[in-house]
Formats: sequence, structure tokens, C-alpha cells
Amino acid sequence: MSHRLQPTVSDPVMEQVQRLRRELGGDVSEIITEAISLLDKVVLEARRGARLAFVPHEPGQPLREYSSPALTRLEWRAMGEESIVLPAKDFDRVARAVEAPAKPTRALRELSRRRRRERP
Repeated sequence: MSHRLQPTVSDPVMEQVQRLRRELGGDVSEIITEAISLLDKVVLEARRGARLAFVPHEPGQPLREYSSPALTRLEWRAMGEESIVLPAKDFDRVARAVEAPAKPTRALRELSRRRRRERP
């Protein structure tokens, strides 16, 4: 069974689709099917905590990682939430520090001043 998709895409995305169609020799349906298959696999792996990376042919070349907002959200979900359990005395100390943080040190103030001067 086949279904019809009618996505609305920007001009740059349509140019990418046309370029891929020319390079791969397929029609638009094949390009979209390939893209969805690839994204489906990437999502499956991201749920397991894996990332999409490109491995170079030549040894010693850097591994290149690909990310997108959607994949980053999946990676964060895969990591799950962690909680920290503190003994009561340490919890109270941390709570006091959060409620009344220490004043910035001289070095921090100087660094902050320097950064402000460097900004355009």
C-alpha cells in the first residue's frame, strides 16, 4: 500500500532534495524514503544513548559527530534523570550556600571586567 505525502519545505530544503535526486538517480519518493529510514535508525540508536558519527577512511583523521535539536533531545532523554542524595548536614550546607551565595572573589570580578571590555 502506498500513501501520498505533501510536505511543505523551504527553497533550500527543496534544493537539497533535487541535488540528492540528481546525485543518487532516484525520484523524490526514494529520497524521502531513504531519509526517513536513516532518521528512524538514528532515533532508535539515540534512544539507546548512541550518537551519529562519520568515521573517516584514513587513520588519524577526526571522527565527526552529527547532531540536531531533535537528536539532542533524544540523547538527553536516554540519559534519564539522576538524583543526588545527600546526608542531612550536607543538604543543609548546600541549601544555605544556594540561599546566600558567597560574594565574588577579586579574581572573578577582574575576569568579568575584562570580558565586558572585550565584547563589541
